[in-house]
Amino acid sequence: MIMSNTIKLGIWVVALCCSISGYSQYATQYSLYTHERYAFNPAFAGMERSLAISVGYRSQWTGLAGNPESRMLNVNMPVYLWQGAVGFQLYNQSIGAESQTAFAASYNYILQSGLGLFSFGMRAGIYQKTLDGTKLRAPDGTYEGSIIDHQDIHLPNGRVSGVAPTLDAGLYYAGNAFEAGLSFTGYFPAGIHLGDNIGYSPEPTVHFFGEYFIESLDEVSLYPTIYIKSDFIQTQAEILVRAEWQNLLSAGIGYRGFGNTNQDAILLSAGVRLSSKFFLYYGYDIGLSDLQVAHEGTHELLIKYNLGEMIGAGLPPRTIYNPRNL
Repeated sequence: MIMSNTIKLGIWVVALCCSISGYSQYATQYSLYTHERYAFNPAFAGMERSLAISVGYRSQWTGLAGNPESRMLNVNMPVYLWQGAVGFQLYNQSIGAESQTAFAASYNYILQSGLGLFSFGMRAGIYQKTLDGTKLRAPDGTYEGSIIDHQDIHLPNGRVSGVAPTLDAGLYYAGNAFEAGLSFTGYFPAGIHLGDNIGYSPEPTVHFFGEYFIESLDEVSLYPTIYIKSDFIQTQAEILVRAEWQNLLSAGIGYRGFGNTNQDAILLSAGVRLSSKFFLYYGYDIGLSDLQVAHEGTHELLIKYNLGEMIGAGLPPRTIYNPRNL
C-alpha cells in the first residue's frame, strides 16, 4: 500500500509540474545538444553539408515514477537549387499523465560570405497534447474500483487531447573557429485546448548557443560551448567542453545551472564513430539539485547518420577546420 501511494504521489508531482509548465514553457531537456543542434534551431539544417539523420532517446529522473521520456527523429539536408536546406522533425514526449507528439518541417536560407555562413530558418508543424485523467488523483476525488471522479471541473476523469499549430524560427552563423545560433521555439499562435475546460498556453523558449574551436596537439580538438535557454520567466545556462580525436572519438563534460539555488547537474558524454557514416553518442547526468535522489539515472542516447556527400550542385564547400562538419 505504501509503495502504491508513493507511485501515485510521484505521478501527481510530475503531472503538477507539467500543468504549471502550461503557463511557463517546459522546454525539452537534452545533454547531447552539441551533436544535434537542429533539434532546437531550424537554421542549423544543411550545415553538415549533406543528408543528416539522427534518432535520439532520453530518460530523465528515472528514480521518479512517471519520469520524463522523450524520443526524436531529425532529418535535414541542403537543397542547393533553393540556396538553403530543408528538414523535418518527429517528436514524442511522455511525462506523468501528459504526453505530446509533434511533426514539423523547415526551410532555411543560407548566405555564404567571406566571414562564414549565415542561415535564417523557419519551422512549422502540428502539435498534439494528451492528458490522461485516469492517472491523476485529487484530495476530494472518488476512486473506488473502476470509478474515477476527481470532483473537479478542471481535471478530466478520462483522456482528453488537443491539436494546434506551432512555429519555430532561428538564426545560425558558422565560421571556421566560431559558431553561434539564436532560436525561438514552441510558439503556439492559438494555444492548445484540451476538451472544454482545459486551456494550455505555453510560453515560447529562446535558445542561445555558442561554440569555439580550439585546435590542440596530437590531433585532439577542443570545443568550449555555452548554451542558454529562457522563457523570460525562468532561465537556464549550461557550459560544456567537448574533446574530439581524429573525428573518431569524443568526450565531454559540462555543468548545468549557476548559483546555489539553480544548480542542476554535471553532464558527461562520450561518442564513437561506428563507420564512415554512423556515429553513436551517450550522455549521463549526475544530479546536483535537491532532487538528486530522483535525478540519478538520467540517460541519453543519440545515433547519427551522415551521407558524407554533397547532394546535387550548388554552393561550393567552404574551408572547414571543424571536423564535426566533415
